[in-house]
Amino acid sequence: MTAAYQRASLAIQHSIVPAKVTKSYDELGRVKVRFPWMDEKQESDWIIITSPMTGKERGLFFMPEENDQVLVAYAHSHVERSYILGGLWSDANKPPAKDRVKRIIKSVSGHVITLDDTKDSETISIVDKSGKNKIVLDAKNNTVTIESGGDLTIQSKGNLSLKSDKDISIKGTNVTIEAQQKVTAKGGTEMALNGPSGVKINDGALEVV
Repeated sequence: MTAAYQRASLAIQHSIVPAKVTKSYDELGRVKVRFPWMDEKQESDWIIITSPMTGKERGLFFMPEENDQVLVAYAHSHVERSYILGGLWSDANKPPAKDRVKRIIKSVSGHVITLDDTKDSETISIVDKSGKNKIVLDAKNNTVTIESGGDLTIQSKGNLSLKSDKDISIKGTNVTIEAQQKVTAKGGTEMALNGPSGVKINDGALEVV
């Protein structure tokens, strides 16, 4: 075996190595890392992170945090031309779920998007860090549920339409319907107004046409 072959083999063996993120990130979406052979005071130069999609001010943008473990590859075995291939789970940095049928995106603060492929219980959910605000798409029951721990606002600069092939129910402590110009209410067969303490129309004035 020649010396050149030995050097080439050694370079290939060390072309991909794990490292720990020390700084994240700069304006070009890069990080600095500490390689296994470095001491606590050393770190790399800025390293580019690979992504499934990139472009001018667009793409899939997920940056690792400091102390995350990543996998680094060297272009043509040159350490000064490195790329971050992705992150690595470890005993210190465990996955966000133990169930492999759940595909999860979880942010540092705790926001979670879950694609749950549990057989006969498939759902898609978006839940914020409080756990009180969520959107759930239930494939089994064919339902969409929106929950808010506080106020919920739906606003449109154009027309807003609510339509159902079945019943529509609006319930609250107080319900207010206000139009800047005209309110039209129509019943296909009948209309009922029920107020146990009475019904007031136009402050007492009523005209039936």
